[in-house]
Amino acid sequence: MKRIAFTIAAAIAAISLFLLASATANTDMFADSYPYLLALNGFIAVALAGLVTVQVRQLLADRRAKVFGSQLKLRLLTFFALMAIVPGVMIYTVSLQFVVRSIETWFDVRVDAALEGGIALGQTSLDYLGRQLQGHASDMALSLSDSPALAASRLNRLREQAGVDSATLFSGGGRIQATASNSVTTLLPTLPNNDQMRQARAGQRSLFVDADPDGGIELRVIVPIPNRSITDEPTYLQLIQPVPESISRHANAVQTAYRDYQQLSLGRAGLKRIYSLTLTLALLLALLAAIAIAFVLARKLSKPLIILAQGTEAVAQGDFSPRRALPAHDELGVLTQSFNQMTRQLDEARALAER
Repeated sequence: MKRIAFTIAAAIAAISLFLLASATANTDMFADSYPYLLALNGFIAVALAGLVTVQVRQLLADRRAKVFGSQLKLRLLTFFALMAIVPGVMIYTVSLQFVVRSIETWFDVRVDAALEGGIALGQTSLDYLGRQLQGHASDMALSLSDSPALAASRLNRLREQAGVDSATLFSGGGRIQATASNSVTTLLPTLPNNDQMRQARAGQRSLFVDADPDGGIELRVIVPIPNRSITDEPTYLQLIQPVPESISRHANAVQTAYRDYQQLSLGRAGLKRIYSLTLTLALLLALLAAIAIAFVLARKLSKPLIILAQGTEAVAQGDFSPRRALPAHDELGVLTQSFNQMTRQLDEARALAER
């Protein structure tokens, strides 16, 4: 019964430990199941520790009571346990150092500098394109201010000369006066939001970087059209130019990598703690399972020797009754059967002598 309990506990520990290691390597599974698997492994570790403690106390009690065979069981148990503990502790120490150093290499200063350099390079490219678009917007605004009545008709020609994707004239109240676009599918342009208009009116900012519906990046410039009359409603020119797809894709990739890197950097201590806890729990379960198996092996190996010792003591006292024989699967089983055969022959010889 005890052997079955040890076997079941060791099997459950191995399965739950495998699931825990899998959860550590799988982000989705880690987020959902790791706390439960950690609690399950902790419970199994406590259960195994309880079983091992009970067995050790029983063995020590038998040894103090000088139960025959207890000393042999204790020696075998100590031998098997040391065979598991010493290599296990060595592997645990090396693995823990390797994990900690590996996590530290994830946050190399050179990697951080490379990512920041990539972000800066992307920002420089956007700034260059933005300055070009602002220059086109200023030139177009001056050209449109010379003849306000012809502004709507000249807008598309100026847009084509500047190589801009979309140009729109709108009033300060948001009413579109004229628009010209390189896209035949776009009927109405996208007007700036309230915050962008507020900054443009105040002269705080004229260049904005927006995300387009296709997941790319587009630049938006808003500049006022100079009015000759202070009574006229202010008019604004908006230019929209998509960022080239290659620049947009690489900028998004670098930005995503940098954001993920920063998240990992913030969780560095947590990662060390999680992996260290997983390794420690794995070592504890492995050692407890090894000690439990050592009990089973010690009992199995000492059982035929104890039977032989008891039989020898009985023969010395004149008792030639056969001992309980074990299956002859190995040399110890053959030895117990040979001992029983010897005692039967001695018993037969004594019976003949008594006649």
